[in-house]
Formats: sequence, structure tokens, C-alpha cells
Amino acid sequence: MNNPMFLVILIAVAWLAIAARYPRHAVWLLLLWVPVQGWFQLNLFEDSTATVLLYEFQIVGIYAVFLARALRDPRAYGPPRVFWLALPFVVWAGLLVPSSVAQNGLLLTVLGLRTYLLPLPLLWIGYRSFTGRAGFENVVVILMAETVLSAAVAATQLASLSSVGGAVFDVPTGYSIAGVIRPPGTFSWSGHYGMFLLFAVPFAIGLLGMNVTVWKRLSFFLGLIGAIVGLMVNTQRAAIVILAVILPFIVVLAGRRQALLRMAIAAGIIFVGGMIGMRVAGGVFQERMDSIGYDLNNTLVVIPLDRISDALETPMFGGGLGIASPGSGRLVPASGMGTALRPLDSIKPSESFVAALIYQTGLPGLLFFFGFMGAILVHTMRAMRRCKNTDLHLLAACIVGFEIAMFLQSWAYDPLHFPPSRIFYWFWAGVLLSLPELARRATVAGRGPSANVVARGPGVDDRQQVIYRPSVIQRPGVAARRRS
Repeated sequence: MNNPMFLVILIAVAWLAIAARYPRHAVWLLLLWVPVQGWFQLNLFEDSTATVLLYEFQIVGIYAVFLARALRDPRAYGPPRVFWLALPFVVWAGLLVPSSVAQNGLLLTVLGLRTYLLPLPLLWIGYRSFTGRAGFENVVVILMAETVLSAAVAATQLASLSSVGGAVFDVPTGYSIAGVIRPPGTFSWSGHYGMFLLFAVPFAIGLLGMNVTVWKRLSFFLGLIGAIVGLMVNTQRAAIVILAVILPFIVVLAGRRQALLRMAIAAGIIFVGGMIGMRVAGGVFQERMDSIGYDLNNTLVVIPLDRISDALETPMFGGGLGIASPGSGRLVPASGMGTALRPLDSIKPSESFVAALIYQTGLPGLLFFFGFMGAILVHTMRAMRRCKNTDLHLLAACIVGFEIAMFLQSWAYDPLHFPPSRIFYWFWAGVLLSLPELARRATVAGRGPSANVVARGPGVDDRQQVIYRPSVIQRPGVAARRRS
């Protein structure tokens, strides 16, 4: 047994022990592992593909523990109601399994199920991961520190591997080159880093709306600067274009004077981050930005439409699970219950998530999946409105903005196929559903933005407002003595 494999086994055993004893802390560790796992993959295991399964092993362990807890205590660990709206897609995928196995073999079918069904319960896990502000704030502070760390690593990579004008000296594992080098930071691939930054920028802006201590607020400032610098060094054009669309939309969603003030502060921080980014990657960034103009129509219109048109030529029920999933190109598809091999042209890799779903599950699968995503968006926007009178409202609006970004990016690219977006989309949507309750508990404890904040739960209208005033809570019997 080689040393890396032995280390993986030890980590797996330790992980299961932690998850069984401290399930929510295990979730936090998973969340903080994603932004740095690529560095360990490339530097410790010298691998950028197989060890990505480490995070999936963590997820499966968390699912098992939360399921056991939910069966014993559904009120504390049960899933949100919207989670059950995934059942139409899950059932449809299950119905496709027999034909998929017959056409493509068991291995590809399992790959497809893993790609589309394995991440869905993260919505439930996110909903139950935080029960108080202290744990939530500590996790996001560390997440912002990792954002700064990844930006620093990416800037160092760019400086050591390319010239100021963008001439590349070397392209090691994990990097990609498209005119200029695109460093991956602490991720295993530059595209994964770009997906993370599409989340990190609005998330850091949302954190600025929270009422926290000075040092935590400083970490949010630095996190936003790190995200902007990383965005410019990594130069993923799709992330930049989508951010330009969703940030004004977040301003509209926030819609309150205090939130708009925080957005103005965020704009100033973004300007500072942009100035630093220009000094680090000015020539490289400018070259990539200049390429957007002549490539925009081709990337966002011509190529996606071509892929989707090709996908629509498949049977209405799709061509079988797995044929357009990540990793399918490395497998030789089988047919006849796995007894005969098919040509590799039956594999349909596609950067468009929409086209990939049609290839595998047909139009019904596409409608069921995006119907579930639409239901999540509706429920999270309702949760955002219930956070309106709390300091979590801007954060809620920014998470909704990220959800919209996933819709937009899925047209031309496949963000929900890969770890950063695939984990953060489902997880933070679940967290957003729990934010109104988190804000209510903070207000009751006297940690909210005001002692007289109105906290509204599901089903509470304007005539049933509950005003929490911790300062006037009296001991039992005091009121009775005063009445007597």
C-alpha cells in the first residue's frame, strides 16, 4: 500500500468519526475543503482527477449521518418542503435506468446518476447546517480567508509562469491556456477557480450587510478584494460577463437604503481590488477583456444553439444516463447489458448543461430538473423577503443573485457538473431557506440589528407580526404580582 492511499484511508476513517459525532461541524469542514482541495490534489497526491472523489466520499458520509439523525429527530434534521419537489426528476431518472443500462452499460449509468442525483440532498444539508449566528459567522470568515489565500496563490502562479505581456513559460497540471495563462489558485483546474469566483464575489458583498465585529467585517473586506484580484488573474470571461449582469439585479433585490449603502461600500472595495488586480495581471486581463467583444456572440449564442439543436435530435427520452456527464469521455460505452462495445461517438460531452440534460434525459428530464431549480428560486426569494428587516437581507439577495447566475451560465457552460458550483449552489440555497429563522434567533438573543426587529416566519402576515423585545422579557410571576 503506497503512502498517499494509506493517508486517504486515515482521512476517511477520521472523517466518518467526526461526522458521526459532530454532523454539522463535518458539513462545515466539507464547505471549507472545497476551495483548497485542488492544491492538495496537485501537490500532495499529484493528481487532478481521481482524488476529486474525496469530497464525494465526504458528502456520502454526511448524508448517512443526517439521514440517521432525521429519522430520530425530524424536526431538527428533516429536509425543507421544497426538497421533495425534486421527486419528479429523481423518479424520471430512475425510470431511465433500465434502458440506460441496456444501451450504455452499468458504469456510464452510475456515472450519470452520480452527476445529477448525488448533489441534490445538499439543499437539505445546507438547510440544517447552521443553528446559530456564531457558527455561521466563523465559517464564512474562514471561507473569506481562503478566498484571499487562493487569490495570492493565483497571483504568484501568474508571476512565476508568465511574463508581464502574457508570454507563458510553463503550463503545469491544472492550468489552462487560451491566449494567456489562467492560473487555478488553490483549485485543481482554472475553470473550477472561475466557478468559485462567480460565487465568491456576490457572497462577499452580501456579507458586508451583516452586523458583526470589526475584525470579521475586515475579513469580509479582504475577501471581496481577494475575489476581485482572483477574478482578474484567472480571467474567466463568462464569470465576468455574468457578474456584470447579476450585480445590478442584486441592487434591485436589496432595495433598502442600508443595503444600498453597503453596496456602495462594496463598489469602493471592488475598485480597490481592481486597482490591485491591474498591477498584478494588467496586460493579461486587458487581453482577455478585449477578446469578449468579438467572441461574445459565438460563445453565448452560436455554439450553445448548435449544441442544443444537436441534442434535440436524440430520442425524446434521451440517449441514456452518463453519455454527457463529466468523465464519460474516459469510458468506452457498452451496449446489450454491457456485453458489447459501442463506438465512442455515442459519448456526447457538452459544455452546455442544457444540452447535456437533453442528451441524457430528454426534454422531460430537462423540464423536471429546471422546474426544481425554478421552485428553489421561488422559495428562496420568499425567504429573502422574510429577511427584509434583518441584517441578513443583503446576503440573501446576493445568494439569490448567485442562483440566477447558475441559470444563466448553464445555457452556454456546465457549472452544475463540477465541484465548486455544484456544491455551493445546492448548499447555499438550503442555507438561504434557513436564514429567516437564523435571523429570528439572533434577534431573540439580542444580536440582531435592532431589538425591535420584526421577524416573520412562514405563513406570518402583516396582522400576525411578532415583535421580539429581549430587554422586556420578565420572569414568570412578575406580571401577576404587578396585576395584584
